[in-house]
Amino acid sequence: MSGSVLDGDPRILIPLPEAAERLGISRWQAYKLARSGRLPTTRLGARDLHVPTAVLRRIEQEGLPPEPEGSVVA
Repeated sequence: MSGSVLDGDPRILIPLPEAAERLGISRWQAYKLARSGRLPTTRLGARDLHVPTAVLRRIEQEGLPPEPEGSVVA
């Protein structure tokens, strides 16, 4: 079994741009997934989105949750 990209990282929240990089997706895609609800985020301050490390670990193991049927994100 391979290690997590988060091994040794004590943080419980990762900034969304960094989470995108760790997941191997673009920032644009990460923001789109956050907006659709497929990538759970927490807002810190007025604008900064962060992804809980527990969510990143789950995505590493299980992949992203499926897109809900009939959902349209503009």
